[in-house]
Amino acid sequence: MKFLPKSLFGRLFLLILCFMLCVIVLIRLLFGIVIAGNAGRHLANYSQSLILFAEEVNRLGTVESNQRFADQLQKSTGIILLQNTSQSFDHVPDMPFYTLWEATLTQLSHNEITLSYESTPEEITWLHHQKSPQFSLGLPSAVNMNIMKKFVSVSVLMTLIFTLFSTYVAAYFLNRLLRALAEKAALIGQQIDNIAIKPSGPKEVQEVANAMNKMRADLESMSKKQQFLLAGISHDLRTPLTRIHLATQLLPPDTDGFIEGINQDIDEMNEALHRFIELARFNIDETEFWQVGDIATVIREVVEKYQHSGTVIVLSLSQTPPIRYKPKGLRSYLHNVINNSIKHGAGNITISTQTLGDCVELRVSDQGLGFPMSSKELMAYSDSGTAQNNVNGLGLRIMQLIATLHEAELILQNIPGSGAEVILKLKAFAKEA
Repeated sequence: MKFLPKSLFGRLFLLILCFMLCVIVLIRLLFGIVIAGNAGRHLANYSQSLILFAEEVNRLGTVESNQRFADQLQKSTGIILLQNTSQSFDHVPDMPFYTLWEATLTQLSHNEITLSYESTPEEITWLHHQKSPQFSLGLPSAVNMNIMKKFVSVSVLMTLIFTLFSTYVAAYFLNRLLRALAEKAALIGQQIDNIAIKPSGPKEVQEVANAMNKMRADLESMSKKQQFLLAGISHDLRTPLTRIHLATQLLPPDTDGFIEGINQDIDEMNEALHRFIELARFNIDETEFWQVGDIATVIREVVEKYQHSGTVIVLSLSQTPPIRYKPKGLRSYLHNVINNSIKHGAGNITISTQTLGDCVELRVSDQGLGFPMSSKELMAYSDSGTAQNNVNGLGLRIMQLIATLHEAELILQNIPGSGAEVILKLKAFAKEA
């Protein structure tokens, strides 16, 4: 199995090619054994009858009558009659037709009649009568053997070319339908709300397309139910948390900091619920269109909202090519990264952009202690906070979803002695020719 092609196209091509080659070989075998064999045996019977007739004429006739018979025979049929000769020429061609003709004739005549072949000046098959009276009958070939061999060779070559071409076309069109289904299936995860697969092609392929459409509809329904459930639970939990927070405001101050601890726990729970709601409402594909432009505008809009919070955000935005993006998704990404840097960064935040090849890098760095795990561990854990102050990885999960939506690469890394850095590598927008 390791020698088989890896792709379905290659396997279809190989399967159909082998099948058609087997058919060609089978047809040639049937022609050689059945058709050529029967023709050889029938010719042997006719040849023996013709020899017997010529033998009888030679025995009963005179020299002059036999000569007139030979002349008339050659004139009317082209058959050559040579008296008193046992001359042999070349062996008959090594072909099923001649081989069976010679074998059958030898068997019927008990070796009294032999075959030979003359190729020049014209192709003649000679029947030699070995016993007295000795004579030979020359049967001119109806078809030139050289021409026949060339015709067979060209036919085999053309058949092989046609087989290769037809096999390629058949495999290509069958594989094209499956490749189109694969492309649509890859889009289901990114555009589950507006992707539709149009069934086309053979019945089996249409059934697969219909099954994929049903799967997409089921996934969409499940996703919406999950969003509704998460939103409902988050909303229901916020109400008692608000009451607890109000109740703590009515309690007398304490010196042990219990009330402050409770309020901090409430704030952390509210943040977790906020991210739950944000994750539940992550449906950018349905609610927002793509835009193409400079992302610097979106970055400045987000940073403006932090001006009155006391957070120092330094911008270092270079001239970059246009990007295909969704504003709401990009804003949500920046809010999550900046909020995480404010909570754990403990210092100034720097946002920069730069162009590298056909990509635009959006970098957000802080001056905190950095990430507690390696980038690979963080991406698997789906959390950019510390182990003691995490919110179940929802913030990073939202960032991953937005990166996947934009077909971008998300990189988390620590800068030695300078804090943590989050990089989003976006592909520059290429205009279609």
